[in-house]
Amino acid sequence: MRWRRPGAVLTGVLLAGVLASCGASEPAGGGYRLPWPGGESFQVMQGPLVVDGMGACTSGCGSHRDPDGQHAWDFELPEGTPVLAARGGTVGLVVGSWSADHCGGLSPVADQPPGYLVNQLMGNQANLVRIDHGDGSSALYLHLSSVEPGIEVKAKSGEPVAQGEVIGRSGKTGLTGCVPHLHFQVEQTVRADWYTTSIPISFGDPTVLARNADGVPAEGAAYVSGNAPVP
Repeated sequence: MRWRRPGAVLTGVLLAGVLASCGASEPAGGGYRLPWPGGESFQVMQGPLVVDGMGACTSGCGSHRDPDGQHAWDFELPEGTPVLAARGGTVGLVVGSWSADHCGGLSPVADQPPGYLVNQLMGNQANLVRIDHGDGSSALYLHLSSVEPGIEVKAKSGEPVAQGEVIGRSGKTGLTGCVPHLHFQVEQTVRADWYTTSIPISFGDPTVLARNADGVPAEGAAYVSGNAPVP
């Protein structure tokens, strides 16, 4: 799904001084790790956009067709799963004011799940954290049920966030159809704009590299995180 809507305003805590940039996002050593606790396995619901030589879409065909989301992943994390920083940085933006059950779509659907809301601005009504990597790229963690209090403090103080630090809990807030999952993408850092052009990255988790030499988790596959364990 495409979350940002023209003319809509997202309310959150934004660090000052973030400049628009399109710098490289790949850290030395391929330092991204899957954004959930180490040792736990979850599936890729939707991967980055892939179109074969015949022009047929084979991945990311649902909502990852536009430039903003074409390098994104939707991970099938159950509601309440700890979400970890895939790479360290500082908190560029945090929104944690929506209730965990605030979810829905742009129009009614058959067999609507409990609590499903129809709202044209639902795309901007999600809890999220964006971590600024300091190189012109930021990681977006979207649809959270809640944000860790310490992350909200760091959004104001500018203290660093370490790779593997818990930043929130997965959920279904926003334009999700009330289906819990984590939308994750690395994107260009643009001041006061939370959903920008996504950037291709690779993960260094052993299970990802064992199955995908390019480090890009594939749609439909499940992977064990090599990130920090959470007690």
